[in-house]
Amino acid sequence: MSNRIVITIPTVNVPEVEYVFHCLMTEFLGLQYDIVVSDVVCDFSITCNSKSLNITNVFFRDDKLDQLCSVSNIPPHVSLIEVECEETIFPQVTIFGKPNLTIKEEGYIWENDIVAASFYMLTRWEEKVILDRDDHNRFPAKESLAYKYQFLNRPIVNEYVEIIYQILKSFGLDQERKNRQYTTVATHDVDRPYLWSSGLGKAKSMAASLLIRRDKEEIKLRARNISAGTDPFDTFDRLMDMSESIGEKAHFFFMAGGDTEFDNYYQLAEEVVINLIKKIKDRNHLIGIHPSYNTYSDSKMLLSEIDTLKDSIGTEVISSRQHYLRFDVSNTWNILEQSTVKWDSTLCYADAAGFRSGICYSYPVYDLNERKQLALLEKPLIVMDTTLLMYEKLETEQALNRVEKLQNEVNRYKGEFVFLWHNSSFNSQEWLEYGEVYKSMYRQFEDPLN
Repeated sequence: MSNRIVITIPTVNVPEVEYVFHCLMTEFLGLQYDIVVSDVVCDFSITCNSKSLNITNVFFRDDKLDQLCSVSNIPPHVSLIEVECEETIFPQVTIFGKPNLTIKEEGYIWENDIVAASFYMLTRWEEKVILDRDDHNRFPAKESLAYKYQFLNRPIVNEYVEIIYQILKSFGLDQERKNRQYTTVATHDVDRPYLWSSGLGKAKSMAASLLIRRDKEEIKLRARNISAGTDPFDTFDRLMDMSESIGEKAHFFFMAGGDTEFDNYYQLAEEVVINLIKKIKDRNHLIGIHPSYNTYSDSKMLLSEIDTLKDSIGTEVISSRQHYLRFDVSNTWNILEQSTVKWDSTLCYADAAGFRSGICYSYPVYDLNERKQLALLEKPLIVMDTTLLMYEKLETEQALNRVEKLQNEVNRYKGEFVFLWHNSSFNSQEWLEYGEVYKSMYRQFEDPLN
């Protein structure tokens, strides 16, 4: 048997197609292959041991990418029909093409254009051409194809990868795929490291609980914090303890500037913040940048904030999460590419949990303007605390079930379960019952090989 894989592609949209196969074959599967660009083919083929998987090319037929990636080319219908391959039923979503996988003597014909679908999900080009935005100028989940056709809860690119690998194994491939294991990635955006900055702040907080919210239980919580001499938002030891309990490091994203009402709840030069950063570093956890509200489309501001944080922590800033999950597919990745940031973890809808880019692995992003792969990696965020409670408005049991289903999908593909839990999402009446939801984020799965 041979290890050699040859992928043949047509001469149209070569940068985009090469990017997709790099993600599918190299980044996700860890396989080696040669690629051939041919002017006599229209479809894609993956050949191994004289057998081929032919993938119908429905989408990539116009080298003018701006015309190709347009609202008119977003399909009006999506198929969720499963497919049988080597006596196994695989889930699949067909965005472009037909959901047919046909076995032939010389291999397979797959009429589902998974190259186009993968490009659609990974690059987020639908967010460039659909102009609807929410109150924070974010692309809302409800406008996405994944939400409308109910596959946001599935990492559909992972599904394509598994089918490809199953077929290549049937061809006799003896390359080993990339070894992966389910990983919990706990991330924490430090919007407000403390609730009280002074005695007056404590008094105002108690008054708000009593006079505005009329919440007696919250008053009791605040009184206990005051009696114990602790700030309600100082939950950092708890967060680090939980990551350490599963042998992982927590990621804390700190703010370093801003010019709106959503920014500047603290300064990096404050003693309490200096001590907090020292504590996090002493316990060997990780610090990244939480760029302020308007930085998602402002390179000067974002790069300045990265420099400010670097000066405060004494090391290069290599990870990022945009404040309020604000993201512009035409700008944000490109700005981060100019910095020291190696990976971003912004891609999750605020209003709905799930797989916004259709994958539960980190992957290199694509510049739709310059038509090239960037060095920056996206580590897709899958669920945020406030999404469950404030947007989806789930009761505790519903939230536990929601998280478990997402974790099961990630575990199916041995991916990264990246979640966001704010340090402020504990010591208030609305968050008390979500304590079990927080703990469930750290759920672990037994390795079947052990």
